[in-house]
Amino acid sequence: MKISLLLLLGLALSTRSAHAQTESEIRDRIVGTWKLVSTEETLKDGTTRPFPSFGPHAQGFLLYQRDGYMCAQLVNPDRPKWAHPLHPAPQEKAAAADGSFAYCGRYEIDAPQKHIVHLPEVATDPGYVGSRQIRPYLLEGERLILSDVAKDDSSVARWKIVWEKVH
Repeated sequence: MKISLLLLLGLALSTRSAHAQTESEIRDRIVGTWKLVSTEETLKDGTTRPFPSFGPHAQGFLLYQRDGYMCAQLVNPDRPKWAHPLHPAPQEKAAAADGSFAYCGRYEIDAPQKHIVHLPEVATDPGYVGSRQIRPYLLEGERLILSDVAKDDSSVARWKIVWEKVH
């Protein structure tokens, strides 16, 4: 009986450790450069679309450093080019800003909750500076999937951003 209980306890612990990763193990997997694969919003009616600001051909990079710093940049590559690169018109500047987003700062890993928390120190949106951007994550092979329930748009149910590790 004692042996059976010990075996069951050992099996339970080994199964748990096979699925639960430590902060250090997660950091080892995420440190590096990630290239954007896709952005997606699932609307309340069940349909999906790419993030409107970045369009269907969105591009971007996400970098995690071992020292605890990160940077993210997303752009809509289909933004109009400036007629005069050294002297863009105000509407050209606005269109460029509307189609790009970036922030950098520290990050934390909450292994039990499966969250990466971004702590922007600089951002194109001043409202992000000093905030806690909680990013539920899933690691699938060489892909990092950030996804959560949408909180800022009542027509959107969920959002998802898929990144692929650059080697």
